[in-house]
Amino acid sequence: MPSSRPVPAGIKFQECLWIRSGIMDQSSIFRSLCKALVERDVSILTLKGPDDREGLEQIRKTVWSSDRHVVFDGIMPHEARRLYPIFKDRQNFSMSMVDWWTSPHWFTRNAHYLVFRNYNGIAVRRGLGSFGAGWRPPLLAWPERINAFAVASCLLRGPALLAAPALELLHQRQRAMEDIPVNRLLYFPFTIDAAQVPVNTVAARYDFCNVSANGGYWFMRDPHASSWLNFANLYYDRLRLADFLSRPNSAYKFFDLRRSPYLKWPEYMQVVQGSRFAIATGGLHQNSVAKYVEFACLGTPMIGSDIPFEYPWLTQCLHPIEAATATPENLSRQLSEALARQTQLRENCLGVRDSLLKLYHPHRVLDLLQEQADGQPIPPGYLKPAACLDASN
Repeated sequence: MPSSRPVPAGIKFQECLWIRSGIMDQSSIFRSLCKALVERDVSILTLKGPDDREGLEQIRKTVWSSDRHVVFDGIMPHEARRLYPIFKDRQNFSMSMVDWWTSPHWFTRNAHYLVFRNYNGIAVRRGLGSFGAGWRPPLLAWPERINAFAVASCLLRGPALLAAPALELLHQRQRAMEDIPVNRLLYFPFTIDAAQVPVNTVAARYDFCNVSANGGYWFMRDPHASSWLNFANLYYDRLRLADFLSRPNSAYKFFDLRRSPYLKWPEYMQVVQGSRFAIATGGLHQNSVAKYVEFACLGTPMIGSDIPFEYPWLTQCLHPIEAATATPENLSRQLSEALARQTQLRENCLGVRDSLLKLYHPHRVLDLLQEQADGQPIPPGYLKPAACLDASN
């Protein structure tokens, strides 16, 4: 194959070839964006997993037939390994990442643009914060749902801690190899469509609901994420809050997804809108999970942790609880305080709904991505003051 091709100047994302993960597209979170790309006549190839030989061959033929810039969107690590032989000589791509801390370093180091669904990935590279921000997950854990990856993660937690010092030295070397300037770190928040989140008046059946997974186990491939967090449960705060609310002697009516079958979207909305509060946390890594926007647009206020860099509107819709460190007595008090504020917080959610649907509309978010590539700043509404600081000061 020929040597690496130069990256074209003035990249227009609408004219790029987007390679998307079919695994990620199974989630409703990403369908509105995919629909918007189709509406814009963007060229899309979908990889249906690492064993999709037909898809890999189509990608190889397509990318080597032109100099078109490629955008990897939501590609999983095991899919990236299969794509590496196709792109190791060609390159000329950008990376749009969801769980950015799991992305293979060769791809992030050689990407033209690094595109982050979560601003914390940009913040750590700008020196505004650290991944995990000093939180310490428990040394040992047991998975709430028995599956191969969760069980393996729990068993590997101890060995991972022993290997962490050596991995941190490797990460230090990898960080020194990176030379992507700040103006090529782009923010690409999760999208939402009004059709996904209709406002319905549902009688409250629950005081609180947990409709999220409580296990977040990852291997940190990105050198800006701490190796000390390998295979730890970064959703420990969410798990602890759900465990407290699900106690046999709990005074609260609580819907717990762990005790229920998979919810289809209409059932999911009924549970959320039939709850006075929904548990919503970004985990110990303070991540901007899509459910923050989703719950607010459904008119259901939240309990959980706030996040430092994104969603300036969130303080109006969330009763903050740092569940990872709170004592049972503090949790009881804070939950009572939350219920006392519920009416006002719900009104706040409905009050910001229209603005959120505009800010995170898929076409607006695609425009936001291009505006940043063209040198324009991120407009108000998306980021908190902490994201706008100059790390050199």
